[in-house]
Amino acid sequence: MMGLIQKIHILILLWGAWEGYLVYEAFNNKKLEIANQIPVLNQRIAKAQREKRQIKEYLRDIEEAKQNIEIVAKEVETLQRKLPETIKDAENLAMIKEIAEGLNIKNIYLSPGIEENKGFYFTKRYELSASGTYLQMLIFFEKIGVSERLLNIKNVEIKKSEEKQRGRFQLINAKVTIEAYRYNPNHKEDRGIDEIEKNFKDTKKKPRKRTRKKR
Repeated sequence: MMGLIQKIHILILLWGAWEGYLVYEAFNNKKLEIANQIPVLNQRIAKAQREKRQIKEYLRDIEEAKQNIEIVAKEVETLQRKLPETIKDAENLAMIKEIAEGLNIKNIYLSPGIEENKGFYFTKRYELSASGTYLQMLIFFEKIGVSERLLNIKNVEIKKSEEKQRGRFQLINAKVTIEAYRYNPNHKEDRGIDEIEKNFKDTKKKPRKRTRKKR
């Protein structure tokens, strides 16, 4: 009987040891599983940090772009305010004709065109046909450029005159396009900032593509 009791005692000890081993083995397996997940977690953390840095850099770029756009827009609006409010055809035509006649340019013919909307300003063209020498035309262009009115020589077509030459200077026939400007009171320079921010928000909302794990 005593021998049986001793054997039962040994069996209990062995069973306890086995249970302890199983617990220890399960703990080690769990620890190994966690240890294997650490590199994956580190990669995910590193990726998240990179994305965070990229977002910060992108936001800085957006903010810098917004500031640059605002500077340019304000420069455009400042220039816009320097343009005249109206284009006075009668006064412009009279001044152009007066300059041409003052240089003894002949066969002067002037005709106003229509206004064209160029965004923050309007242009109006005057077509001039006239005859004179190269020197007379060059001085005419210079006087138009330095006049108080905002006028610009847009285009020039020159060809040799068929009239009999009376002096030592070659006569030419010229067709000149002169532009006048006025500002557009209904125009406000588009910053495009709202669109930039909308595109950024839309990019953030796009779902990320999930990659399948290789087995």
